[in-house]
Amino acid sequence: MVTMFNRKLLATESDPQQVGHIKDVLQQAGIPYSIDPLRCGTRFGQARDAGMAAQFGMRYSMFNATTYVYRIYVRRRDHGRARQALYGK
Repeated sequence: MVTMFNRKLLATESDPQQVGHIKDVLQQAGIPYSIDPLRCGTRFGQARDAGMAAQFGMRYSMFNATTYVYRIYVRRRDHGRARQALYGK
């Protein structure tokens, strides 16, 4: 189990396909992991996008440019093995 106190950051990715690749590699190696998605963008930016959508009579999703950054953590004792499996180092 990967808890807040025994975890170490393995990777930070913004591409969901790369996150899927990392998950597959870690699962095949039998290494437990946890992923924290972080939403990029501010409340001001979200309000601006909503206002522009309302002004032009368009859907909010056409203006919404929200992206996510994914932080992938492994247990401290598995960090070296995870790096070896993922990066070959």
